[in-house]
Amino acid sequence: MLSSFNIKKKARFFCTKYSLIYRFFCRSEPLVYIDVLEQTTVSSKSILLLSPNDYWVMRAKLNVKSEKEAANYGAALFDLSNEYRYEAQRIEKDSYILIAYNPTKLSQRLSVSTAIIKKMTFAQWVFNDQTHPIHLPNGKYLTTLDGIVIEIDGLYLNTNTSIELDTALSYPRTFLRTAPIEKLVSYELSSKTLRNTLIILLILLGNLATITVSSYQESLQLSKEIDTLFSLSKIPETSIEREAILDSLKKKEKKQLRIRHVSKEISILPIEGKIITPPSALPSLPPVIPTSSDGVVLIPGSKPGEPNRLIVDNTPSIPAIELHGEGIREFSYDGNGIYIVIDAEDANVRNSLKNTIMNRFKHAQVNEHNTQIEVRLK
Repeated sequence: MLSSFNIKKKARFFCTKYSLIYRFFCRSEPLVYIDVLEQTTVSSKSILLLSPNDYWVMRAKLNVKSEKEAANYGAALFDLSNEYRYEAQRIEKDSYILIAYNPTKLSQRLSVSTAIIKKMTFAQWVFNDQTHPIHLPNGKYLTTLDGIVIEIDGLYLNTNTSIELDTALSYPRTFLRTAPIEKLVSYELSSKTLRNTLIILLILLGNLATITVSSYQESLQLSKEIDTLFSLSKIPETSIEREAILDSLKKKEKKQLRIRHVSKEISILPIEGKIITPPSALPSLPPVIPTSSDGVVLIPGSKPGEPNRLIVDNTPSIPAIELHGEGIREFSYDGNGIYIVIDAEDANVRNSLKNTIMNRFKHAQVNEHNTQIEVRLK
C-alpha cells in the first residue's frame, strides 16, 4: 500500500514532466503564508498557509477506521484547553498525524483582508514531502523531521540545498488538503451562512404567517356559527341566563355521555338473562255472554281465592303471573348516580360478576343481598 508521501511524490513527478497533466490535473490555488500575509495580495481563490508555530503536531498509532475518528482522540493525546480544535491525516495504516490549533489565538493574527479567503491549510499538509529546507522571510527554515514539518534555525541544517519560500509555494501540487476558513475565523459569519440563515428565517416567517391567517379564518368561522346559534335560539348574546343555560346544557351533555358510557359497559358484562319459574297454564274460560258490550264486567261464577277475571270490551283479561328469573332486574338513574339490581342464583356467578364490576368501575359500590347484587355507580 502506497503511503501519502509516495503518492504525492509520484503525482508531483508526473505534473512536472508532462505539461498536459499539469494543465488539467495539477493546477492549484495560490498559497499565502501567514507570516507574509500583510505583504501579499490575496483573492477568493487564495489558501491561507499556517506555519508550524501556529499549531501543535504529533504522530500517533490509532486503531481507528477514519481520520474523523482519529481527530476525536486529539483532546486526550494533546491534553490542551477546551479552546483547541483537532485535525487528523492518515499517513499509513493505523498511523496518523494529529494537529491541534487554537482558533481564537489564530484569528487575532489575521487581518481584515482574510475575510475574502475561503480555505486554509497547514504547513504539515503542504511540505511533509519536501526534501529541501525552505528559507523563510524571518531567516529560519522549514524542514521535515520524522515526517513532521518544523521551523528551525539555519545553524542546525545544511542550507546549501535550501530553496526560497516563494519557490516552494509555486510548485504544482495535487491532492492538496484544505479546511474551511470558518473553522479558524469562528467569529466571522460567511455570506453562505448568512444566506442559509436568512432562508430558514423566511421559511419560519412564512409558516408563522400561514398559521396566523388560518387561525384567524377559523376564529371568524366559529364566531359566525355562534352568532347563528344565538339567532336560532333567540337568546340574548350577553346575559346571565344565557351563561346559565349553556352551563346547564354542558352538564346535561356530560351526564348523558356518562350514562351512555356506563350503559355500554354494562351491556358487555357477562350477564345471562333466563327464566327460572315458567308460567303455569291458565284455566280455560267458560263461555260468557256479556249483558253489556260497554265497560268492565265481572265474570259470573268466580270462586273465592281465585284471581278476578274480567271482560274488558268483550275481551277476557287475566292478571299477570309473577315470574322468577336471572339477569338485570332494575336499572335506574336518579340524576346523580346509577342504580342496578342483578339477580343471580349461583354464588359463583355472583362472585364473578362482583369482581368484574369492581374491575371495570373504579368507584362502584357493590352489595349482595341473598341472590341479588346491588350496584351504585356515581
